[in-house]
Amino acid sequence: MSLVLVADDEPAVLEVLSQVVEDLGHDVLRARDGEEALGLARARRPQLVVTDHMMPRLSGVELCRRLKQDAQLKDVPIILLSAVLPQGAPEASAFLHKPFEITDFESVIRQSLASAPRPEPVEAGSPVEVLGQWVAATLQGPLDTARAQLRRLESQPDVDRAALASLDAQLQSLEALGRTLKDVTRLAAGGVALKQEEGDLAQHLRGAVAAWRVHAPMTLVAPSEPVPVRFDPERIRQVLDALLSHAVQQDGGRGEVTVELQASHSSVTVQVKDTGPGFEEDEVLRLFTPFQPGPVGAAGPGLYVASELARLHGGALSAVSRPGHGSTFSLHLPRGG
Repeated sequence: MSLVLVADDEPAVLEVLSQVVEDLGHDVLRARDGEEALGLARARRPQLVVTDHMMPRLSGVELCRRLKQDAQLKDVPIILLSAVLPQGAPEASAFLHKPFEITDFESVIRQSLASAPRPEPVEAGSPVEVLGQWVAATLQGPLDTARAQLRRLESQPDVDRAALASLDAQLQSLEALGRTLKDVTRLAAGGVALKQEEGDLAQHLRGAVAAWRVHAPMTLVAPSEPVPVRFDPERIRQVLDALLSHAVQQDGGRGEVTVELQASHSSVTVQVKDTGPGFEEDEVLRLFTPFQPGPVGAAGPGLYVASELARLHGGALSAVSRPGHGSTFSLHLPRGG
């Protein structure tokens, strides 16, 4: 029996594919977009990944590339499914053009698992890191069960859709908490390594803001020309998501969030301003501190993770806030050479 990760943004298709894999005698991890699939793959290390190409947040092809860049996942076989790609992608080990026969899908599952490398024993990390991994993995089982039950309820004709949406949001929060907890312990143990590359930070920021505009109105002020910076795209997106999520949370999704990118010859600064209730000066100092209760309304350990990721880039994360006047969080990064 193997662990297979199946990713598809269409619930009905995801359910059918997952059921086929389960009928073949394997355990299934379900993901509804590329980012969720990448997080589950890193947390659970499946023996096979099945992914659709056209998905939000991260396409199937981009997911293939990210998995191949991960030292612990680069040898995991990937089956890419698509109705628009004629021949798949070089990063995928197998390809099926939609629509396809279930028997063909079963056959490629068997072939891919037969050629999959046996998982190597994981080298034990520090006690703190091992504890974080254990807690994250322990949370994932009940979350997978809850997610499956939520999908079952979604198929019922007479159901409170607002309640289901609320449950879905809570499950997403718990899933994000599990990933954040794992990052907290890895950072505390010095177990996070960056994969930096030259990129356009302005374009990267536009993508992050566009994704969060569905939750709250946002104004972006950024140079029209590229802003080249050397950074880890995945980790900087994690930092930006933490700041934008915190800003939306402070405003309750109702106030205007302003995001501004300022660039000089030697550094860049991303400022995220909200119109929330703000914090006292002593509370601001605790926003980026791990393992201590933060002020009421703070985003929890996500800000600590963001500050540590900024530090690993040679930069910093800071905040200025006053009660009744909102908060401004600033990500400072060096331009590099």
